[in-house]
Amino acid sequence: MNKEQLFWDWFKANEAKFFFLNQISDTDEKERILEEFLHHLHKYCDQLFFEIGGHPNDKQDLIITAEGNSALFDKVETLVNQAPLLEYWNLIALKPAIGNGTIEYNEIKLDPHTIYFIPLSSNASKKIGIRLYIEDYDPANLKDFLTAAYLLLDNILGERSNALHVGHLEIESLNVHTKREELIELVKLPKYIKWKRAQAET
Repeated sequence: MNKEQLFWDWFKANEAKFFFLNQISDTDEKERILEEFLHHLHKYCDQLFFEIGGHPNDKQDLIITAEGNSALFDKVETLVNQAPLLEYWNLIALKPAIGNGTIEYNEIKLDPHTIYFIPLSSNASKKIGIRLYIEDYDPANLKDFLTAAYLLLDNILGERSNALHVGHLEIESLNVHTKREELIELVKLPKYIKWKRAQAET
């Protein structure tokens, strides 16, 4: 029996507790169940993670993610592709693009509708570089802003596109001196990447 089958056999025997996960109010119990899932997922590959979500009484989404590590994308897809038919679950390999919603991370709130970017060119990589312009950006908190920005790009682009097409990210403050007419709205980034890839293929 391979590792994929071992994982899914365990999950089928225990899926009920995970289906109702987001309805559990006891924080300690919820944490225990999450740790149990992660323990079994890490038996398959200790660098993969997961997300569970959905509306009560609907199918729940189970996302297996490599947290942007493209070297593990095949591992994720192999696991999901070998899953049995699960009536109550939508199984998703890698975090999908979910739109242009606001994200919050460590008290940083990023709304893509108020953020702009310019592309940065590089002869050393086929990936694009991006400089984001963010209001209320604090350079002293660069690490958290970068983490929040990458989470936002995951939402806008999806995990695969973010990992495969964005190679460099930097941030500057969007202020009254910024020449906004030279910037592109961040919500247009997926279209820009699609155009850039088409240009590279011609």
